Amino acid sequence: MNQPREVVIVGAGPAGVGMAALLRRSAIQDILVVDSHEVGASFMRWPEETRFITPSFFSNPFGQPDLNSVTPDSSLALFCGEEHPGGKTYASYLKVVLDEYQIPVMAPARIAKVALLSSGNFILTTEAGEKLETRSLIWATGEFQFPDRQIFPGADICCHYGDVTSWKDFRKGEYIVIGGYESAVDAAVNLLENGSSVKMLTRSAPWSTNHISDPSLSLSPYTRERLNRVMNHRLFEIYEDADVCEVIRMPGPGSSYKVHTTNGRAWATDEVPVLATGFQCGGGARQLAAFFEWNDDGYPVLTDEDCSTLFPGLYLVGPHVRHAGNIYCFIYKFRQRFPVVAESITRHLGLSSEGVRDWWVLPSEPDCCADEDCAC
Repeated sequence: MNQPREVVIVGAGPAGVGMAALLRRSAIQDILVVDSHEVGASFMRWPEETRFITPSFFSNPFGQPDLNSVTPDSSLALFCGEEHPGGKTYASYLKVVLDEYQIPVMAPARIAKVALLSSGNFILTTEAGEKLETRSLIWATGEFQFPDRQIFPGADICCHYGDVTSWKDFRKGEYIVIGGYESAVDAAVNLLENGSSVKMLTRSAPWSTNHISDPSLSLSPYTRERLNRVMNHRLFEIYEDADVCEVIRMPGPGSSYKVHTTNGRAWATDEVPVLATGFQCGGGARQLAAFFEWNDDGYPVLTDEDCSTLFPGLYLVGPHVRHAGNIYCFIYKFRQRFPVVAESITRHLGLSSEGVRDWWVLPSEPDCCADEDCAC
């Protein structure tokens, strides 16, 4: 085994790549990014038709980096010339950032075990048996590769949104989409465009005018526009207050399904129901469940510097970081935490943190941001 590294980052998505780029500009130079598949693996696995809901625009020179960029000196819009690019395009962008900052990547390399040494360093063992020792560990494995298939009985026999390669692979038929947020609307719109009929079963109406303003809790304008265009489609029906509690496969010839809700209603379909209710609470952090404390909502408890409260030197970055009422599930949100984590790691390693925050030049977070009625 080689000498301990200063930092190992597990996950080569936007959180991992963005953190690596910032650390490269700090006093830390010994950085390794590890991924079980490839750079941008989750984005490579998006449905072919899926697009970014946050718009990209080259606004960097005017103090507001492109909402989807992971460094303040890059722009997804400038890279690809699109406002709402797809997943494969974004994966290519991440590879360019890694190349630009000359950050080494070890992939594919699945981490099978993480252990703590008496020195406080972490030992990571890959499935191939290779061992990596590091003084600081950043966990950045996201959420897309961790679908929640146990949300209700029978969820595992549905087709999860994360399993879809392309909506063109779905034959024309009568589909039930379970869910009402971004992925559910995306599924419904794509199925309608392919000539299918869609019944969307949702517990709430996140598109309503009086819904919470935080885009982490309501539909994005991009998705709301798409929904509005099909709202009166003759093949589209929305059932609100439809809290699905069970899906069963009916006996007999064929593969028909029945979807039940808590209010006693049921819908039948010959097509496999589409499950668009999201991903595991805690996402990839669940891979290291024993290394974090967990709150009652199912999210890891972190210090103010996004470090594990149990193990100094272990950090979480990405969409499952929570502080008070702040939900950092978008790239433009969780990248705000990069300088905080970078400063903490440089101190942990006994290095200078000078200039770490200057790169992003982010304003301090207003107190009102913890409230869902934030004036920002």
